[in-house]
Amino acid sequence: MTPQGAKRVLGIDPFSRGVGFAVIEEGMGLVDWGLRITHKADNRKAAGAIENLIEKFKPDVLALEDWEAAGSRRCDRVEMLLNLIATGKWEGIEVRLISLRSIRALGSLPDMGTKYGRALFFAEQFPELRAFLPPVRKIWMAEDSRMAIFDSVGFAAACVPWKSP
Repeated sequence: MTPQGAKRVLGIDPFSRGVGFAVIEEGMGLVDWGLRITHKADNRKAAGAIENLIEKFKPDVLALEDWEAAGSRRCDRVEMLLNLIATGKWEGIEVRLISLRSIRALGSLPDMGTKYGRALFFAEQFPELRAFLPPVRKIWMAEDSRMAIFDSVGFAAACVPWKSP
């Protein structure tokens, strides 16, 4: 249950086989996180998974990547999904589009400019995420699905003050 007046933020990050999510409550920190797997690039299934997450967590704010901001490199399919979610009629839910620049501004690590550097930062801020941190990616490797968890944490963390344990 959300304490009276506290904001609950649901960060969402779509990836090729589903969506990553993170829930942060103001003043409390990370409440839940994970992946919802759709097994293939399917916007209809991904949208359904996101709707289920919204219904389950009842957020005050829905945080998504600003796919039109500088530095965003999303494929057309994911841009369409993000646009669909951002323009959805979510009663009582504010939708915020978060740029990568906003996430980089959250930390002072030299690696905040890299995706893995940001994941390390959030694993440091939220120790419960350390077990989900994938190994460093080599250039010939596909991105690990778990990186979507860290991106969704970044989107949520950019929207509300949190406290790390």
